[in-house]
Amino acid sequence: MQYIYQDLFDTVAHKLLTRQLDALTEHFVYPMPLYHGDNLQVFGAPCTFKEVLAIYREAIETASVTHINPRIVAQGVVINKRSSIWVEWDHFHSADGPTLTSQVRYVLVHSDMAALPKIEMIEYMFTAFPEVTETFASVKRA
Repeated sequence: MQYIYQDLFDTVAHKLLTRQLDALTEHFVYPMPLYHGDNLQVFGAPCTFKEVLAIYREAIETASVTHINPRIVAQGVVINKRSSIWVEWDHFHSADGPTLTSQVRYVLVHSDMAALPKIEMIEYMFTAFPEVTETFASVKRA
């Protein structure tokens, strides 16, 4: 199961860095809640979540991030086709090592028909880009 999760998050990182935002939204289940601090934003459709992904993509470009490495730090067992997983996203400016790190918990939903699980919920424990999470509330809801 570890490899499936790593494949999922490696794919998410690749699609984000290569600006494949429409394809990236396909890895999520809607409506999809996103928690950051005491705030909750629910994205009812891929189009509204894509707006947040575009803001995040712009922030990492502004920060001159050249590579993102998702590191799985813990994972729960699958119960009722759902599991929790904790990921640290290391953002690199160069090969010297991570310069920014986000800590995120995900709830994944597993389907018998899908090769990869889908992300059903996101909870930011710590974000490398607080300016991005602060703009979530300004994104229109669908």
